[in-house]
Amino acid sequence: MPLVTVDALVLCAGRGERLRPLTDVCPKPLLPLAGVTLADRALAACEALAPARRLANAHHLPQQILSWAEARALDHVQVEPVLLDTGGALARLVHEQSLVSDHLVVHNGDLTHSIDLREPWQAHLAARADATLVVLDRPEVNPNVAVADGRFQGVFGHPRGPLPSDSLLARTFSGIAFYRRSVLGGDPHHPWSVKELWHDLLEAGKTVLAWQAPSSCRWDDLGKPGDFLRALGQELTFRNLGSWIDPTAELAPGCAVAPGCAVEYGAQLGAGSRMESAILFPGAVLRPGEALAGTLRNPGGDLLAWPA
Repeated sequence: MPLVTVDALVLCAGRGERLRPLTDVCPKPLLPLAGVTLADRALAACEALAPARRLANAHHLPQQILSWAEARALDHVQVEPVLLDTGGALARLVHEQSLVSDHLVVHNGDLTHSIDLREPWQAHLAARADATLVVLDRPEVNPNVAVADGRFQGVFGHPRGPLPSDSLLARTFSGIAFYRRSVLGGDPHHPWSVKELWHDLLEAGKTVLAWQAPSSCRWDDLGKPGDFLRALGQELTFRNLGSWIDPTAELAPGCAVAPGCAVEYGAQLGAGSRMESAILFPGAVLRPGEALAGTLRNPGGDLLAWPA
């Protein structure tokens, strides 16, 4: 029996509007969390599947994504002059014949999690599914995916989606999905939501699984400022650390970094400066005597983390 392979796509094209001004100078997937960028975390999760091709897309600050991809020896970066959204990005990959495998795993570039992707991949293959959405039971995080008997039933609130009922479970889409290449299509030149693809598959009678990640899994979608500090706290706990200070950071005498903080690559703390519930991203500077609390900072500026 021939080996079934999968290509991997890390989505890196978004503007990260809710994280401005940080994302004015750095694409959100290249922001690090305790020394590891979100894009690298996504790529590492996909590596468990030994993908035949490793791909990314880019739109906002594309040269930085291209440099990251070159350093990681990715096979292809799809640069989008117009932000295509996920559905349009997939359509363009097919249109330009950028995929070599019969299956594709798509991973948002702004996640941190502990999900072993080999498990949904095996479920996807065993069910001969056309698509498999990885979902979670997280009622506090936009539970918009309707599920019944392990199958996707539509998106709540979508014009083509179902009405809430006792027979449907509300689940949160993780930002990770598997697709059979043969079912991917749509407009490769204009923005197109992946939710339209999901509903197209559903209405065509295709098999769309909703594989639920174990409740014990760590997972965070880092879309808002407060998400970074919450995810940092979970990461530090997991690694049994009080705080993260990159070895390349410059710390002057008398500065103080409280537990729950991160000082990333190349950041600088002046003499007598203090950090509490804060993150200094690469290149950020804390002036002598300055106190930083509840804030994310990079060379683009400051962003209050709370309220989330």
